[in-house]
Amino acid sequence: MPRWPTCALLTLGVVLGGCTDAHPDTYYEKPAVDRLLEPFGLSATAAQTSVAYLGWQAPPKDCEHAFRLDVSYEPALKFEDDNTGWLIVGQHSRRKPYRKNPDDGTKGPKTTLPPGPIPEHVIVPGELFYRGFRAERRGATRDVYFAQSFPGPASPMAGCFWRTWDPMEDALALGWPELPGRMTAVGETWAGLRVDAQCSRAACVKDGGGGPDAHHLPCATGPFRETLRGLFEIDGERYALVRASWDDGHGGKGISSERESLISLDHGRPVWAKLVVDHKFQQLTKEGKFAPIVRTWEMTAIDACPGSLASHGWDRGQTDLDKVEELQRELANADELRKGNNQRDGE
Repeated sequence: MPRWPTCALLTLGVVLGGCTDAHPDTYYEKPAVDRLLEPFGLSATAAQTSVAYLGWQAPPKDCEHAFRLDVSYEPALKFEDDNTGWLIVGQHSRRKPYRKNPDDGTKGPKTTLPPGPIPEHVIVPGELFYRGFRAERRGATRDVYFAQSFPGPASPMAGCFWRTWDPMEDALALGWPELPGRMTAVGETWAGLRVDAQCSRAACVKDGGGGPDAHHLPCATGPFRETLRGLFEIDGERYALVRASWDDGHGGKGISSERESLISLDHGRPVWAKLVVDHKFQQLTKEGKFAPIVRTWEMTAIDACPGSLASHGWDRGQTDLDKVEELQRELANADELRKGNNQRDGE
């Protein structure tokens, strides 16, 4: 039998003591993490602990976080090809962090953001620039926010849809899992972002049928089930492997999703994430037929900010290097792009 850590006591999912032994699940997941890191020329060791604080940090003001987004479909979709996009996020150049009133969620007083994890009830305004599917020529910009548990605004359907809903909101929903904002034990499971909106209609449809009337019943689906699967180190920095699952309640006959995320604990940021949506309700394919769709969405950090894979020696290649410089320029000109888009909208 595996040797379970003796320096941690877990009761009802609450961590009551520290632990300095690697959890057996971490050893079990290490081959999967090594396979994940192999394309980057990196490897990990098991972190000698069974607990870690899981909470997001805002991107440093002097180093925005840039990502490549790859989307593919099997079989090929009729109205959306496999595609690649790029996204960069950073703190807002003009808006200051503030405290959210916990009672009603309204905006409270401005505050100073301390180093490390974002405190509870603190909101950090941010900016995003994206270029890719649906925004190939000029790109698109959007105001976003960072918080202790999740950023936003996030798509409510990214976890269930067979195609892209909104590439920017999809990225925020899928690349940044909702975190508990506290000390968390390896093997612990918590409720993540809710998957709803049109996803809820799938819960009403029985065995792929039921007719149009079934789509208007008051049905609901649940959130992602997130689990801390292991804690690792790369060159002395700590990383968490988080796995998530979701389904519409049809026991494998409807829609199900699985996601893996690699998260830098020391810098509170995502470095890699992959979601696979198995959408068994048939959709129109490129061949003009109807078939179930498997959608694969992958996000890779391509910047060299602290905590990134490039900061540990991953050779990104000239394409990614050029893309990061382009994204940084565009994010710096986000106000001008927004004004230009508004002027065209008013014409």
